[in-house]
Amino acid sequence: MSAVQYNPPRILTHWRRFSNGLWRVPEGDIAAAYCADTFPKIKVFTHEGRLFTNCGCNYSNWFEAEVNCHPLIAPGEYRGAENVPYSYEGREAAYRGEVFKLGAKVLFVASDPTLTEWRRLIRVLYADGGYFVGHSTYAEFLADRFKLTSGNGVTTREMELAECAARRMPQTQEEMRRLLGGESSMTEERYQMRFAL
Repeated sequence: MSAVQYNPPRILTHWRRFSNGLWRVPEGDIAAAYCADTFPKIKVFTHEGRLFTNCGCNYSNWFEAEVNCHPLIAPGEYRGAENVPYSYEGREAAYRGEVFKLGAKVLFVASDPTLTEWRRLIRVLYADGGYFVGHSTYAEFLADRFKLTSGNGVTTREMELAECAARRMPQTQEEMRRLLGGESSMTEERYQMRFAL
């Protein structure tokens, strides 16, 4: 006899809620509610008027994320399982001095950033040294170290690679920081350098 497969509900919500506070994006409320390291003391976030806690990532890659969350339920109202193997479901947790039961797992899934958002995110990741950029050029970073699965992410990566091939993009992290900071255009700077030689 085979075990029954449980497929938790999936809630798609804005990708910024999953940000860990790096790469010039403020920490999101879902990321801030991570509590697997402090359990049974928990932190929470609100979704559609209901309290949830974040018990860990099921999947996370750059700004693509899927997080295991559980709703908080008052002990007198809880009607779920008491002991679910390898799960927080049914366990007691403390929040602001009150004890709650954790309901069945719900997956919160990050939305796909827009093309414009991805472009900014990718450039900031490179400029600020994300994922061990090392001494690679922007084109090398995109080609060798930056893999995405989301539709907009893949499209933006290809667009940025095309810009690099056309030599319209910065080559170094410092040049990318200047571009992001709105400093003088790289074209002017290169002409000034040539003139000085």
